[in-house]
Amino acid sequence: MTKSPLLASSLITLSVSLLLATNGIAAEEYDAKTYGPKTPIVWTTPIKATFDHPTHTMDAGLDCTSCHDDIFSMQRGTAVNTHKFTMAAMAEGEFCGTCHDGDTAFATDTNCLACHSVSEEPIVWEEPTKSSFSHTSHVEDMGLACNDCHSGIFEMKKGAATATDNFTMAAFKEGKYCGACHNGDDAFDAMTQCDSCHVPPTEKIVFNEPVKTVVFDHDIHVGKAKLACESCHKEVFTMKKGNLAGEELVQSDDPAEKRKYLEALHSKFCGTCHDSSQAFGYLTRCTVCHIGVKGYDKMQSGDKKSDGHGKSGH
Repeated sequence: MTKSPLLASSLITLSVSLLLATNGIAAEEYDAKTYGPKTPIVWTTPIKATFDHPTHTMDAGLDCTSCHDDIFSMQRGTAVNTHKFTMAAMAEGEFCGTCHDGDTAFATDTNCLACHSVSEEPIVWEEPTKSSFSHTSHVEDMGLACNDCHSGIFEMKKGAATATDNFTMAAFKEGKYCGACHNGDDAFDAMTQCDSCHVPPTEKIVFNEPVKTVVFDHDIHVGKAKLACESCHKEVFTMKKGNLAGEELVQSDDPAEKRKYLEALHSKFCGTCHDSSQAFGYLTRCTVCHIGVKGYDKMQSGDKKSDGHGKSGH
C-alpha cells in the first residue's frame, strides 16, 4: 500500500511526540527528594573519588536515612573537613566502610575503579632523576588492579615515595617500590629498559674537573649510536649529577703523576668503551670531547641547551 505524503508526515509527527513524551516520563521518574542528587559527588581530597546517589538509592534500594545522618552528615564537605575521611578509616568500618565491608557490599580495598578513576596524565618525578609512570599502561593495558600496588607497595598519597629518601634504583634492585614487580620475572628488570621510564637529557653535560672543558652528549650515544642507558648507568656511571662517584680528584704539578691519574680515570670511565675497539681510543681524537674554553664559548653561543656544570656531571 502506498502511503500519502500527508499520512507519512502525520506518522512522523506522532512518533516524535511519543518519543518526547516517553523521555519526559522517564525524566520525571527520577525524584531527587527520594533518591538524592542525580549529579555525582566528586571529592578531590585526599585523592579524587566519586559517589553516585542513584546507584545506591534507585538501583540498590537504599533510602536517604540509610546513610544520613548517622554515617554521613547531610552537609556538603563535612566528611573531608573531619580529616579522617581516609581509606584506613573506611577499613575500620567508618564512612563508606560501614557497608563496604566485604559482606554487605564489596570491601573498600577492592574494586577501586568503582569510585576512583585512573589518571590519564603520567606521574612525573624530578628526583633523584627525571622519570615518569603511567597508570593507564599498568591498569588498562596490563590489567593490574589498583590494590596490586596500593597501599602495600606505594602509599596512596602524592610525594610519599620520594619523601622516604629511599626511592632509588638500589631499592628497586632489592625488590622495593617498582622493583616488587620489575624483577625480571613478573616484568622486565628495573635495571634494564631504562628509557621505558627515563628520558635521556637533551642538554650537553660539561665537565670542568679534573680538567677544563670536557663535553658529553647523550644524543650522540643514545640517539645516534643506539646505546641503552644501562650500557653506562649500571657499572660505569652512577645516575646522579655531581662529582665522579667515589673518586678523589687528584691535583698535582707533576706531569707524570697527573698523566698516570688521568689515564686511570679514562680507563675506568669513558675508556671502558673508548678503547680503540668498541669506539675510538681515549688517547686519540681528544678534541672530540676536550673542547677547551674557546670551544665551550663557541658551543654556548650556538647551543643554548648546554648545561655547564660547575663540577663534573656524574
